[in-house]
Amino acid sequence: MAKSSWEGNCFLNFFNNKSSSGKDDKTIFKSKFTSPYKLLKCSYDIEGRCILPILHTAGGLVGGDLLEFEADIGINSKVLLTTTSAQKVYGSVGRSKINPEGTFSSQKTKISILDNSHLEYLPQETIVFANGLYSQEFNIKISDNSSFLFTDLIRLGRSSAGESIESGVFRSKLEIMRNGNLCDDWEFVDQIELTKFSFEAKSGMDYKPVFGSLIWICEKEFPKTKISYLKDKIKIIFKENNNYLSLGTLENGISIRFLGTSSQDARKCFFSIWTQIRTVCGFCKPEYQGVWPLQDL
Repeated sequence: MAKSSWEGNCFLNFFNNKSSSGKDDKTIFKSKFTSPYKLLKCSYDIEGRCILPILHTAGGLVGGDLLEFEADIGINSKVLLTTTSAQKVYGSVGRSKINPEGTFSSQKTKISILDNSHLEYLPQETIVFANGLYSQEFNIKISDNSSFLFTDLIRLGRSSAGESIESGVFRSKLEIMRNGNLCDDWEFVDQIELTKFSFEAKSGMDYKPVFGSLIWICEKEFPKTKISYLKDKIKIIFKENNNYLSLGTLENGISIRFLGTSSQDARKCFFSIWTQIRTVCGFCKPEYQGVWPLQDL
């Protein structure tokens, strides 16, 4: 009997292609993937950073779908990974008489970042339709002198249609570990579950359907003065924003939460913070990617 669910996987291996003359200093990659994954043509910025948009050709996830994504970021590499569109998670609860409680769709992501490398993983938002069940796991390993920037934006239900998550569930687990010479250290661990209860609770989302996280893990020896400067700049961004925002200081980096009604507001806020992170790191100013929503421009 044919399977009705997707089991797709994608493996990416990035490495620096610097020539002996030093004239060609950019990050290139090798890939191996199966449907529904597809890769668009990569591009490069002035620092040789590989900018790679990832496409999900199925148009969304249904119960039982499993996606596995793995990326190895080699030594002296700079990479920006993004997606071409929002990920849609369709309703599963109550859709089947055989399995009325529904089945989770899931995505598992595993990333390794080697010495002196910098990864920015900025996928577009995930939209969990009414009664959708979705689980995601991220396992990140990073070396002492590398950095990792990650944004995760979730919308519960299609608000414009008066829809909420109903009996759906969103689960997320993020683990970031620093690879040490003697032992590995935990940099950040985050586990979230969003349901109708948390969506409606005054102490939860209070009927605000958009929830976002921005996590930045810097190099271990990154100057604390620069992190303090970055936090001051972020607080200014907060004052110009009418949504609920929080800023947490990590041992090596920052953690930001967004809660509001507009995905566009969240994207603009995170883009502004991303620009400030690039500045304190001494990197070039980020550019708006052509695969992102035009209304944000």
